[in-house]
Amino acid sequence: MMNVSEGRPMIDPQRNTTEHPIEQPQNQLRVIANRATVIAQDQTTYVGGPRLTKTSFVKAVYDATGQAVDPELVSVDLSNVDWNTPADYRVYLQYTNPGKTATATAHLHVFELAGHDVTIHAGEELPTATDFVTRLIDPGQTNALQQVNMTFDEALGDLVAGQSYGVMLTYATNGVTAGAHQVLHVLENLVSLTTANQTTYVNGPRTNPDRFIKTLKNADGQSIDVAKAVVDMSAIDWTRAGRYPVPVRYTDHGKNVSEIAYENVFMLTAHNQIIVAGDGEPIPARYVALARDQFGRDRTRWTAMSYDDPTANHTIPGTYDVTLTFEVNGSVATLHPTLQVLPEMLRPSGSASDMTINVHSQSGWQSDSESGRGSMRHGLRHSTGSRVANNAARTERKRTWWQRLFGLH
Repeated sequence: MMNVSEGRPMIDPQRNTTEHPIEQPQNQLRVIANRATVIAQDQTTYVGGPRLTKTSFVKAVYDATGQAVDPELVSVDLSNVDWNTPADYRVYLQYTNPGKTATATAHLHVFELAGHDVTIHAGEELPTATDFVTRLIDPGQTNALQQVNMTFDEALGDLVAGQSYGVMLTYATNGVTAGAHQVLHVLENLVSLTTANQTTYVNGPRTNPDRFIKTLKNADGQSIDVAKAVVDMSAIDWTRAGRYPVPVRYTDHGKNVSEIAYENVFMLTAHNQIIVAGDGEPIPARYVALARDQFGRDRTRWTAMSYDDPTANHTIPGTYDVTLTFEVNGSVATLHPTLQVLPEMLRPSGSASDMTINVHSQSGWQSDSESGRGSMRHGLRHSTGSRVANNAARTERKRTWWQRLFGLH
């Protein structure tokens, strides 16, 4: 209570009047966590593509207080990266804030797409995207080639020989696309084939397939081995005279060429002959059993003949080899029948306007062997006649000797 008259406050006897000093504030140390942090991000590029900057690997960076700072402050180590070699690389990041160093690791994926130009010939199938790819390396990826896309610079119609067409190849991985621009060249297809007919004879040499081909050129117009063509000789009957088709074909770069050649097969078979010395020599046709050309026509009178008798008069009894030839298209069949010249004393009895001895025919392949020739000489059969009247003076002894000599009955 205050004493108003005195102007001073009154002291309450019940109050504790002890004085307490006033407390002064003291300095305090507060520790705050350092929030410096760097966050990395992975990247993908391709050989020949843009080289990434260091900051592209920094997604975010914060200082000690958690405030975002300039990514340029982050140290990025790219020393182990080879930009020309496809691979997966580790990229190390480091950010230092007073009192703390923050680190992180990013990954760099490098792949490669390389292409080349392609040349085809008119008429050939259009190449696929993989035909243009020289190299595609994408580490960790399978079936990457099937993911290459191809687009032409302009819409395609029919491909024209002598023209070129732009082609863009693209391949994408991890959202990054690599491209390679190539060119498709279209050339004229110059593949060509010419054939040649051939001629042989029954039982003669069989024609080599290569002989049916005169010229063979590939798509570039270059002469090549004729053995690369397909020759179909299945229709030929080597045992019968005839004209047989031989199809020949060749394919190169999508263009097929074919022609028909022909194998001409002719035939010649022969007889042995017997005459009496001084009667003159038989005409060539008498030796010919059969002579037919490839068209089946009788060519008996086309044959030529020669003897091993230098005098060619056959006045001396003996056995003479005869060379009988028949030529068709430059192919010559040669046979070797025999001419038996008898002495006058062995002239057979009987009468006729001429004498003819018929023997087994001889084929071309038999005529070249002594065994074949010998078999003919011992296989004679004959029918007899005479240019002269019967000679009653011929004795039975001579007729018997004749039959015994030639096996006649």
